Amino acid sequence: MSDSLSSSLSLTVTEAVNAAERDEIFRFRYDIYVREMGKLGMVEADHANGLLRDVEDAEARLYIARSTGKIAGTLRVLSGENGIPARFAQMPDFQRFRAFRPEELSFSARLMVAPGLRGTPALNALVACAYGDGLNRGTQFDFCTCAPGLVDLYEHLGYRRFTTNVVDPVIGYQVPLVLVLRDTEHLEAIRSPLLRILRHHRNAGDGGPVAEWLRQTFPVKSVVRDWVEDEDLYWRFLTEKVWNSAAGQASILTDLDEDEQKRLFRSGTVLDCRRGDRIITTGTVGKEVFVVLSGLVEVRLPGQEAPLAVLDTGQVFGEIAFLADTTRSADVLAVSDARVLALSQNFLRRLMRTSPTMASKLLFNLSRMLCERLVTSNRHRTQENGL
Repeated sequence: MSDSLSSSLSLTVTEAVNAAERDEIFRFRYDIYVREMGKLGMVEADHANGLLRDVEDAEARLYIARSTGKIAGTLRVLSGENGIPARFAQMPDFQRFRAFRPEELSFSARLMVAPGLRGTPALNALVACAYGDGLNRGTQFDFCTCAPGLVDLYEHLGYRRFTTNVVDPVIGYQVPLVLVLRDTEHLEAIRSPLLRILRHHRNAGDGGPVAEWLRQTFPVKSVVRDWVEDEDLYWRFLTEKVWNSAAGQASILTDLDEDEQKRLFRSGTVLDCRRGDRIITTGTVGKEVFVVLSGLVEVRLPGQEAPLAVLDTGQVFGEIAFLADTTRSADVLAVSDARVLALSQNFLRRLMRTSPTMASKLLFNLSRMLCERLVTSNRHRTQENGL
């Protein structure tokens, strides 16, 4: 770990080597996942002792970051030679990576940072330490899954999407990603903070052939160029599409000028969802709000056949949990192949610091949409009761 990453917080990152340190990590995980995020349904949770661990922990490397003696964050990395996690083994696209030796694959998970240290170098320090170890061990690919709102963070590091999205029964909708550790060309193109580590590492090697294999096997699809060639035209087309579809209703774009509209769309993650995908699952914790860009999605209560609502282009879902930090109150499924924009709570927090006027417009628009939905729901309930 570099001095620049650690100096401001006196951060240290080490691998947990004894039972006491590992238990400290398991308690930290429990505090984050269960006490803070409310994920009570995690079958691995030991509620009696306040621990969260699973079978993958036994063979994995567990990293622990400390600041002034207190745990600041943690990360788990499992080598493929110790087993392929079931969530990846079940992905048809993952089977193409079987051409590589198991020890050339690794799987990162359980990356988390203490509440008061999010947005500090703690996360970068954990990733940097694990990345350097991966280079030492001859790892070619590192895999992970993340929530839609964190895709931009991982893509900034150098991870790329290679398959369709998946649904975890507890965590919810997840995006699978892969990193080619020695893909110098890609890391340079995106200005990844990992590039400096790679350039100065004694085992940097030549990742060109492996990177080319990934590009040939999983051609990278650009969301912008999937529709039109010119980026400015794309954003203009997108905002007009959302505006026109929301005519006569409250819109997330109301009162935003052209630059603000572009910033909104550029700050989100565009997800391609397949028909039948469960984008939101009741009871899960999520910090994203979603805007439908194309296709149809429906909102359902568990156990009910009739949907509460069918949403199309320009409409928003997930706004209650996004604003209120509660668990998801309904399921949202893609009725057709759909494209949605995911906006993270972190984006809104950054916006409140850097552009408070735009943030206030956005929050007001979301409030209006919530009120509009509440009025519609009450009207339907009144009609059903014959009042």
